[in-house]
Amino acid sequence: MRSLRFLEGIKFSAGIFLITLLPHSCETNYPAGDNPDDLIDLPGFPAFITPIQDYFVLQINGNHAIDGDGYKLKITGAIKSPAELSLEELRSLEMVEKTLTVECIHNPINGKLLGTATWKGFDIYKLLEHLGIEEGVRFVKYVCSDGYFTYNTIEELRERDIIGALYMNDEPIPEKYGFPLRILFPGYYGIRQPGWVVEIELLSSGIRDFWGQTQFEKWNTDSAMAIDSKIFFPAKNDTLFLGGNQKIAGAAYGSKRISSVEVTVDDGETWIPATIKQSLDQDYVWVFWEVDFIPQTVGTLSIRARATGEDGRVQPREDYLYLDGTNAWPRVTVFVKNPDYSELKKNLKGDFYFDIIHRTIYATDASTYRQIPLAVCWPKNKYDIIELVEFAK
Repeated sequence: MRSLRFLEGIKFSAGIFLITLLPHSCETNYPAGDNPDDLIDLPGFPAFITPIQDYFVLQINGNHAIDGDGYKLKITGAIKSPAELSLEELRSLEMVEKTLTVECIHNPINGKLLGTATWKGFDIYKLLEHLGIEEGVRFVKYVCSDGYFTYNTIEELRERDIIGALYMNDEPIPEKYGFPLRILFPGYYGIRQPGWVVEIELLSSGIRDFWGQTQFEKWNTDSAMAIDSKIFFPAKNDTLFLGGNQKIAGAAYGSKRISSVEVTVDDGETWIPATIKQSLDQDYVWVFWEVDFIPQTVGTLSIRARATGEDGRVQPREDYLYLDGTNAWPRVTVFVKNPDYSELKKNLKGDFYFDIIHRTIYATDASTYRQIPLAVCWPKNKYDIIELVEFAK
């Protein structure tokens, strides 16, 4: 039986691995701040601010190319001073910046149609107020070059800090996300965040929403984003190993602020509190969470999660009314088996570390950052030799 202190010289087919001794309780949390630039990427997680190329796309009529040089935003209807504003004039307005998590209303349970971006643009209500809102106006209609249209009520514009976004993650909004102008409505689904906006019309009555037309399926666009959660890893049909320290992680969003997240592996009989690993001190922005879990039995395992908002709303077990967004508990099914140590030695990449509490040597999978158990260890004393079982016979 070889001691842990000599493991640095053991060679396997994947190369030479180094041992790092870390206590089980060693973890880093990144508490809330209000500046997205201060965020640090977490191993295994997606970027907290979704890169532009990874942001979800869902369109009714494909991409629409608008010439920025010739673009004019028309402001019409019940407005005292109708206007046509160029892109240069819009960019000269006072800019405000918001980081928002937006989900597609059609996103399936644990789906990928969501993202978080930092948007910069002008306050729509302030612009309309400057131009003179006439008496009796109840809502504004946003008309888009692809034939889509949606709305905000005057009360929403006054109270919800809705912006006409010109920039996404510090770049002019790309064509596929609605260049040159996209409306950002905090706390609502993407169906209320139209791009390629060419006209803002102030109205007191009339059809105000694309989905209100009878020939289309009637999504309930009045509904705010429901409190929801997503599991990033493990992935569906992943294999976990008996007795290994498994990271379960994901995001929670949909409420103005998230207060807690929990995970269950027994269909809701018991719940494991998650640690909030990363967040921003801003409204309507997701949080990243994580749970340490050790599988105790071999077989199929169903992992589910639920979020609770600061307003007391709890994510429901089931949600059958999909036309206002679906937010049932996400589910990931995985398989737990006894580890094949000889196969693991051949295939694993990454450094080892020792979990003092659970007395186990782990290797970190370089692609998924999951921690794979390689051997059980017993320390003779706190500072001396740690002997290996199974791993280095």
